[in-house]
Amino acid sequence: MPKISQKRVAITDQQRQMIRQRHKLHPNSQQGLIAWFASQPRGRNLTQGQVSVILSDKYQYLDSDPQNKSELKSKRNYLRRYEELELALFEWQQRMQGKRAVITGDILKAKARELWQRLPQYTPEMEEPKWSNGWLESFKKKFNIKEYVQHGEGAAADINSDANIAQIKELRDLCSRYPEKDIFNMDEAGLFWKMAPTRSLATESTSGGKKIKDRLTLAFTINATGSEKLEMWVIGSSKSPRCFKNINLKHLNIKYRHNKSKWMTGLIMKEYLEWLDDRMKYRKILLLLDRFAGHELAVRLLGGLEGLQNVRIAWLPANTTSHWQPLDQGIIACFKLAYRKQAIQWSQIAWEGLEACVIQRCWWKSTLISRPDSQELEPDFFTTQSEELGAQIAGFFGDPIPIRDFLEPAEEIIVEQDSDIFEAIVNRYSIIDGDGDGDDCDDEFEEIRPSVSEASKALDTLQSFIFLGKNGGKISVFKALNQIGNEISQERRDRFTQSSIDNWLVRSQV
Repeated sequence: MPKISQKRVAITDQQRQMIRQRHKLHPNSQQGLIAWFASQPRGRNLTQGQVSVILSDKYQYLDSDPQNKSELKSKRNYLRRYEELELALFEWQQRMQGKRAVITGDILKAKARELWQRLPQYTPEMEEPKWSNGWLESFKKKFNIKEYVQHGEGAAADINSDANIAQIKELRDLCSRYPEKDIFNMDEAGLFWKMAPTRSLATESTSGGKKIKDRLTLAFTINATGSEKLEMWVIGSSKSPRCFKNINLKHLNIKYRHNKSKWMTGLIMKEYLEWLDDRMKYRKILLLLDRFAGHELAVRLLGGLEGLQNVRIAWLPANTTSHWQPLDQGIIACFKLAYRKQAIQWSQIAWEGLEACVIQRCWWKSTLISRPDSQELEPDFFTTQSEELGAQIAGFFGDPIPIRDFLEPAEEIIVEQDSDIFEAIVNRYSIIDGDGDGDDCDDEFEEIRPSVSEASKALDTLQSFIFLGKNGGKISVFKALNQIGNEISQERRDRFTQSSIDNWLVRSQV
């Protein structure tokens, strides 16, 4: 069945005002607020991301604005007609300026036109501005944008520059004020879980078909001692992947979110930071982040680097994270090694199996944490393990691909392209939430729950395996098996009771 695109409908200021007033009266549950708005005349289902934006300071003017109702009913009143578009355009200009891109007046006009077409609050019924030179001059004056002559080439960030050296020294000093167990780093990595090999047997060389690159984004959070590996945040494209059907995600020990791009957006990052802040109650931690667009937008939405109660955020020097970000010093690489070495197992198993000593080594390698003199430098875990895996592969294939190309494909490296920045800004300033593909699935297989009988037989097999082992098994293993047996027996009793009630009801109606 062809996929039907959902019409993008903007929300009026009057509707936003209703939502904010309702939230003041019933502040506890956003889910309740969503259900309430959907039940109102001309209401509809909203996402938590949309509600978060409506309740943010962005629309604080609705709490005291003396506008009349006719102005509120319009999609955009005259005074604020282009405000969101110009804010979005200025943010894009600042992003490109940070990348030393050449930006002309014609480029700004073209981007303004593109934003008008992409932002859903500017509907086809509205008259599009002319994007004249007069508008351009007004925009430049409003945001203090001037024309400068560029000198020389815009080189990539130099880790040895005075500015970067000074910033990393300040960061090391800041880290020294926190116990190492309270210093955390968070970073994302792409994972093409269905990527096909680049080599194939054939009678002739071909250009090949379209490569399967079903990607997930994984967000990792670890502390400097390796004693805390927090739940991974997994970002896919499907709202309800078929592989999660009938499965309680809490039992997987992950946080799953979705959007079309499968990247970390500003709203998801904001939710992540609020989750981390709530998790760190009664603690004060330092969180090190790179200056990825989604990170910066989330921090801005939360009120700045110190906008949280329990988490202080600090930026790593821009464009230097491969040198100074602990997760980039081998932690993510080791995770991918373990994941691909045991490809039939869940990523969470690989993450939980990552040893604390490996994490500590990578923090030392980043130079943010100094290695104690008493601590001997052990052999590099990633190098020894990857050499072992490479030897195993070479035993099966005479001419294998380089092991690093297998473990860390270039396509999985998250590089912030110009298009990614533009999409993040569109998502930030859109009134509707364009994330996700509804209930579409990016998975061919549906997990089928075994029956009680099948589970019971499997437990019998497992018990025989443990009991007949060389050492007879540990007491803790016996207790765990007994607990599983109790769960199966309880479900069998529950089903029998329900079946008896159903049969009685049927007989009583005859």
